[in-house]
Amino acid sequence: MYYTNLGPGLNMVYNQRKDYEDSVAAINNMISEYLEKEQRKAQSMIPHFYEKYQTDGIAYNIYVGQSILQKGNFNRVHLSNLRLWQLITMCEITRMVAGIQEQVAVPLTTAQLILVHSSPLSIRFRMDEKRFDVDGAYNARYEIVKKRIDKAFVEGGKERLTLSGKIAIAYQQDEDRQEYIRYLKYLAREGYITGQIEELQLQKLQGIQGLRALRVEVQI
Repeated sequence: MYYTNLGPGLNMVYNQRKDYEDSVAAINNMISEYLEKEQRKAQSMIPHFYEKYQTDGIAYNIYVGQSILQKGNFNRVHLSNLRLWQLITMCEITRMVAGIQEQVAVPLTTAQLILVHSSPLSIRFRMDEKRFDVDGAYNARYEIVKKRIDKAFVEGGKERLTLSGKIAIAYQQDEDRQEYIRYLKYLAREGYITGQIEELQLQKLQGIQGLRALRVEVQI
């Protein structure tokens, strides 16, 4: 029995690990394909730079602004449309993951996280890697926040910011809070999320303080 369960080429039993890895891959592939399809729609709203990368989950960056456009003018309406598009896709992804649970060997859930950064960034295109990078010491802080925010805890306890079935929106400026409150109220009216909007203060991360967040539960 032991020898029949050995993985080919590995000479070790890893059935449960394989089931887990296959389940993660199935969910990641589903999310990745959905985002690629939806990205084509988003590009028709306003051309922007979209960069997706995959580890245990799927993450992506969006850079948008006048300097990226080859023609036409960028305005706040474009940004609002793009942000609302992002929230709706996060809701749909949460629903898709909930719907695939019976089709994967290991049931898994996901948590969605959006980092809002409204201040202008200096970016440069690295020809060797065909990608954008932020440029300058001040702008590098954005990269630090981006790498650490998924480990954030809510102030005053041990609760993680990211929770299964919920969307967390981390921000620093109050105008971002007001803007996203409007979006979330719209999503609640349209049945994407439940009506409750949590307003959270986050614990200080290494070298980062003053972060706040909104968090909502997706209506499955």
